[in-house]
Amino acid sequence: MAKNTSLTMTSHVSFRNSQGIESRGSLVRLNRQQVVFEVYNPYSIVQLSEVLQQLSIHQGRRETYSGRAVVTGLLNTGLMLIVSASLVDPWSDLKGLQPGDVLRSIVQDFVSDWEAATQRLEKPFQVSVGNLRNYLQELSRWLEHWETDAGVHDPASNSDRMLEFVTDVDKEVSPRLMQLYADFEGASGSLPSKHLSYHRAFAQRELHPLMMSSPFMNRAYNKPLGYAGDFEMVRMMLNEPWEGPNTFAKVLNASALRHDAPAAHRNRIEMLQAALLREVEGGLRGDGPVIDNGRVRIMNLGCGPAVEIARLAQAEEIANQMDVELVDFNTETLSHVRENLIPTAMAIRPQMQIDLKQRSVHELIQTSVEGQSDALSPRFDVVYCAGLFDYFRDTTCGFLLELFYSWVKPGGMVLVTNVSPTHSSVGVMGLVLDWNLELRSEQDMLELVPDLGEQRVYSDKTGVNVFLEIRKHRDSHPN
Repeated sequence: MAKNTSLTMTSHVSFRNSQGIESRGSLVRLNRQQVVFEVYNPYSIVQLSEVLQQLSIHQGRRETYSGRAVVTGLLNTGLMLIVSASLVDPWSDLKGLQPGDVLRSIVQDFVSDWEAATQRLEKPFQVSVGNLRNYLQELSRWLEHWETDAGVHDPASNSDRMLEFVTDVDKEVSPRLMQLYADFEGASGSLPSKHLSYHRAFAQRELHPLMMSSPFMNRAYNKPLGYAGDFEMVRMMLNEPWEGPNTFAKVLNASALRHDAPAAHRNRIEMLQAALLREVEGGLRGDGPVIDNGRVRIMNLGCGPAVEIARLAQAEEIANQMDVELVDFNTETLSHVRENLIPTAMAIRPQMQIDLKQRSVHELIQTSVEGQSDALSPRFDVVYCAGLFDYFRDTTCGFLLELFYSWVKPGGMVLVTNVSPTHSSVGVMGLVLDWNLELRSEQDMLELVPDLGEQRVYSDKTGVNVFLEIRKHRDSHPN
């Protein structure tokens, strides 16, 4: 959006992040789709794909935007953090305006923005979006008519018959749909970064009326808890994919969960469960850190629903010798764990100990930097974090790894995961769902803290989820 230079000098942005922390930044660049601003803060207060609430943009004396924004990019310059965010809500720049020069100037800016956005759209991208939209539109119309004629939603129809209808439809329509997704990814991969906001706005305008019928895509985009990948999205990725009010929504929902990123998440749960079992068995055999009182102490930061812990309790009697500390910043997530995981686990493994703590990454980093942390001494046998690194820049991840390493005993293990750049839905996630990740290869993970402990990297069978294990030297001196 065009701005007067004198106003730019006094322009600023204020917001509240998903953890309720208020902050302020200097406006760098603004158009109708995106804002770019600088934040000066020594701690990690912004992460990729989180929803910034109450974001207010002031240009001079006037508030031109007030609403939500989703973080789409982060750049750490060393002195500041440059944040790019997609604007979600309507603008407020016309409120209280009277007819006259100022109103006409703002309308002129809107027209200029629209013309600039249209001119900057890449043709192959427009074609890929149009083809995907047309296929979904025709499929939706045809299925709506077909459902009526076939009596799919007749109260007399049983659920098994309805599921047979849906799976038959999915089998025939999904190959073409997956090809259209692939075409979209191909057209998205070469877009110039400075014009991504225009392409994002175009894709969302054309595809959202259709794609938001998928419960999984809807939650990924709207982020009701303030961030993507919450415990309800994990449930959707692990359960049967046929969710939605009609056949079209169910098929679309299944198509979203068929990409390799959700598949890799399902693999990640299994691999975390196996790694934890290996560490517990090894520790109790005396192959790991010195175990206290026959109990293996495990800490999980950013625990989410902790499905791997639930499955471990379900499958392994040795879970009775585990003391697990689950840490998350989100109240709803911890309530879900308290009401679901803990009663089930305790009924099966009454000697297993599960404790919950509500703490954020921001809080952990701040208290550690200020020397106020209550967890600096080595007291855990395993510390793991699966999913958080996907949203933080390298400096934050490196700091967290050093912190985790200080928490494990000599011989103990730190385990973290990250999504790799090889996954096949980067474009759909970033441009349609505002779900952006910090993607890292195996080599990228090894470069986060190259001199820390004995390191090993590996990936799941899709190649999408990268695991980094750091074994603390057995002769390490306790902190």
